[in-house]
Amino acid sequence: MKRILLILTVLLTGGIVLRERSEESTRLREVSARLQGEVLTASNRLASARSSVDSQHQELTSESAESDSVIAELAEVGRRRSQASSSTGFASAMPPADLPSWMPKSPHIWLEKPLLKRMNLTVLRPDGTLTPTAADILALEAIEAEKLGETLKRILAEHLRQETAGARVIQEHLPEIAKEEGPKFTLRIDPVKEAFNGLRTKFEATLGAQLGNQRMELLKGSIENGLSDLFGKQATQVRTLSFVRLPSGVFQMAEHGGARVATGTEFTSGFGDIRLHVPEHLHHLIPPEFLEKPPEPDQP
Repeated sequence: MKRILLILTVLLTGGIVLRERSEESTRLREVSARLQGEVLTASNRLASARSSVDSQHQELTSESAESDSVIAELAEVGRRRSQASSSTGFASAMPPADLPSWMPKSPHIWLEKPLLKRMNLTVLRPDGTLTPTAADILALEAIEAEKLGETLKRILAEHLRQETAGARVIQEHLPEIAKEEGPKFTLRIDPVKEAFNGLRTKFEATLGAQLGNQRMELLKGSIENGLSDLFGKQATQVRTLSFVRLPSGVFQMAEHGGARVATGTEFTSGFGDIRLHVPEHLHHLIPPEFLEKPPEPDQP
């Protein structure tokens, strides 16, 4: 009898063990299937990410090639114009004896080219394109000016993108503003020296490829001023702009660093719109309360 009980006990124990092993095997298969599904999902996501990266790389390569092609085309146009300007036809066009020559019935006027160097012309617009006046003076056809403008706008847009990435709002106000009473706002723009130098050089080279050396030299001063407005305000050092709204409701500003204020601090006071002194592409960093109409000053 004892032997029978012992055998039954062994069989029952073995059955329990087998059942537990079967359940464990089932659980492991379920876990394995779930892990395989997660691996497959991750693999699909990785493949999708790689495809996106490849697509963006191809797009960037295409845009770069297009930009280089436009620069090469503009350089060829500039070369042809340079050759044409030295042709016999131009050389034989004799100017009047006295310059400038004003003939009331003529739609044209003769000027000596060096006179352009002394003129303060606005050559470049805020978006990087040539002003219509500059395009007319430089004898650019509309399609040439448009093609050149599209390339210049792309270069400037990249500069502004990189400058935006290096700008942030901070709480360390310039000492001259920190001591004033009223709400304060300070913007710090970190330098992007390598990108700044490379993009400005590319912008100027693109312009030179279209205009040629002679026209670039004639408008050198005006072009340099335009380049400084577009690229020169952010140079190789940190630029800090601090603002305070005075109790009277108007703003006071202190600026330090950057190319425009390389040393010391410059003050501006008595203005009512902070956007006049913050680069347009950084307006989104201005706190909303600084864009609201200032409160009316207390009446006596």
